[in-house]
Amino acid sequence: MRFALERRDWHAAASLSAPAIGFPLERFPWAEAMLSFARSLGAAQTGDIPGALAEIAKLQSLEDKLLEAKDSYWANQVKVQRLGAASILAHVQGDDKKAIELARAAADLDATMDKHPATPASVLPARELLADLLLELNQPAAALTEYREVLRTDPHRFRSILGEARAAKQSGEIAKSRDAYQKLVALSASASERPELSEAKTFLTN
Repeated sequence: MRFALERRDWHAAASLSAPAIGFPLERFPWAEAMLSFARSLGAAQTGDIPGALAEIAKLQSLEDKLLEAKDSYWANQVKVQRLGAASILAHVQGDDKKAIELARAAADLDATMDKHPATPASVLPARELLADLLLELNQPAAALTEYREVLRTDPHRFRSILGEARAAKQSGEIAKSRDAYQKLVALSASASERPELSEAKTFLTN
């Protein structure tokens, strides 16, 4: 799941299924929600609108289940995912104003909560999703602000450093873009080659 989302492999994300390990996922709605979130993004990004709507409805159902159990923390975590997924669907459907409103609502809600001590980081930070959306909508200065906010709490996050480099470049802040690309290359010194690193190295050699 994380591998698909980090690489923006939307077809892989859309086709994710629960791991065949005999784990009672239905007893942990928040864990089940992570799969629905990933699938909803994958479906929306690959043009499967009915699939995206079904997964967003599933997220709403899981959120309601957690609220009924009076588990407000996880209910809000799932709400963040639902709002984020709905924002991408709105964008795909051409309603960018609504998309930004939903993505910002997700990011702002997420910012009010601390990470649960027994869990890893979110599968895709809500504020990074907002930043990606703003960059795609040709709002690089606004995107740069959001990427930097993500990096304030997750300073070595590959996708946000990449976003910072791209947003700074599009904003005309070439020196800051170069710094971000250099950081990305240094961070990935032992990693296998991928298109984003080729992009960084090309920029740095020009």
